[in-house]
Amino acid sequence: MVTESQSYIELISFFTENLDMFEQPSGEETNLTVRDLIEEHIAEKIMAFFGQHASLDQDTRLDVVRETDAIVTDLEEFLSRRLEQKATSEQEAFIIEFSGLIKNLFDSAFIK
Repeated sequence: MVTESQSYIELISFFTENLDMFEQPSGEETNLTVRDLIEEHIAEKIMAFFGQHASLDQDTRLDVVRETDAIVTDLEEFLSRRLEQKATSEQEAFIIEFSGLIKNLFDSAFIK
């Protein structure tokens, strides 16, 4: 599905190009950790995806959940040491944007 697509590879490249903001965080901290923000925003976007694609059958929904879990695992591997640090506002904005791009990947995979 999406994790084996060229678009996903490009999205991961975009993520790795922005790893510096997680390595040397600066700015105002939020109350949430990087892990919390990743899980919260990706879950929010996937729930929105399911809401917009209500006709998906149960097996397809499970495939999307599996793919989403794989994406979160990839992000956790990239950010391993930084997952429990408090996120900055800049990091939160990036995670929100990145989560939207993940949703767009799924949307484009199911446009008929």
